[in-house]
Amino acid sequence: MTDTGAGVDKGVTEAWRRIEAGLSRVLPASLRQLKAPAPVQAIDAVEAALAVPLPQDFRASLRIHNGTKWRYDSGQLQPSPVPLDYLYDTNEIIEMTRMWRANYHPEPEWDDPQVWAYLVDQGEHLWLNGPVRPIIGSPGAVVVGDMNGDVRWLLDFDPAPGGTPGQVVRVDVECATWDVLAPSWTQLLVRYAEDLELFAADPDKSPLEIDRLAGPECEWGSTPSDSWGVRPAWLQNVQARSPCP
Repeated sequence: MTDTGAGVDKGVTEAWRRIEAGLSRVLPASLRQLKAPAPVQAIDAVEAALAVPLPQDFRASLRIHNGTKWRYDSGQLQPSPVPLDYLYDTNEIIEMTRMWRANYHPEPEWDDPQVWAYLVDQGEHLWLNGPVRPIIGSPGAVVVGDMNGDVRWLLDFDPAPGGTPGQVVRVDVECATWDVLAPSWTQLLVRYAEDLELFAADPDKSPLEIDRLAGPECEWGSTPSDSWGVRPAWLQNVQARSPCP
């Protein structure tokens, strides 16, 4: 596959322009953490290594910024430009997705919408926000960033009913929360740009929380506490089943 400057998605380019403008207002030191563009060959290598075609808008995004630098790259804490430690570059996407998929162990008794409905109903064991299947190590995902190895952003190519292949999902493994952040990478970037702009105008009204030394908090986009124990729409009519006899 070949990308050209003229073929880069205009929506992605504009979204990144807005993000950078927003960061320049609220966290200018983070801008140096944005990496340079990825070569087309490196993006093609991701697709070949993971045997999945990347969404065109995500390819376009990599052609603008090949991820972000790790916050401790220079030996001291740098503010992240995104609500994670960092977004992966093309090499890291391959490495970390392979590690994610290596944790996949099919469990028919647990990987079942009836069991997921039961766990959500309990209000303490699983939280789902949107059309996402809570399968750790799912081979239908590409990992694109993380925070402390516990919170990850995924491109989800095997969504639950009503979802969009390639949707962006935030997974907090430790807290067992799965949140669909946006139906596409472009829409994720736009959502983030809008929240940065709102933060610049009125921090109290923005869902973002920004630490001047560390950057945006990774809770951005996470399940609201008042939705715990509430099933997403796609699970509403599923009969709950306990996984334990």
